[in-house]
Amino acid sequence: MTKVLKPATVFFSSLLALFAIAAPFADQTNAQVRPSTPVVNPPLPSQQQPPIATLTPSQGTVGVKLMNKTGADIVYQVIGDTRVRTLRGRSEITLQALKTPVSLSFYRRDRGFLLVSPKVPTTAANTIELTLTETTDFATDKTALTIESDGEVYLN
Repeated sequence: MTKVLKPATVFFSSLLALFAIAAPFADQTNAQVRPSTPVVNPPLPSQQQPPIATLTPSQGTVGVKLMNKTGADIVYQVIGDTRVRTLRGRSEITLQALKTPVSLSFYRRDRGFLLVSPKVPTTAANTIELTLTETTDFATDKTALTIESDGEVYLN
């Protein structure tokens, strides 16, 4: 003997099965909590690399001498202090009385790579001299100088 199911029984059985399948997904959807975005504090330059030099600031100020030994123009700026400036090929300039901390950016206008050779003259312990020469080595290319309030100098 075969049982004949009434349409209402089939409908309610199907509906019950649908709720049984969908209920766990609904709980997961409602239970999902958006993870909080972690706060990223980049390490200070002193935590990333050792300083290339240490200056002795004079009343909180330092000097930077840029000596462009390339044939190309170099664009530079003391962030928050000067506008964008150009240093012609084979010329030099001394930036004096820069209040620490100092951030100096520079690059060759023709987008060639720069080899930066720093030197702290014995006659001026609050000044750093940067000799800028051409290089073809991407790994040695530098475009930024940072001088911290304590006189530590970083080159990146």
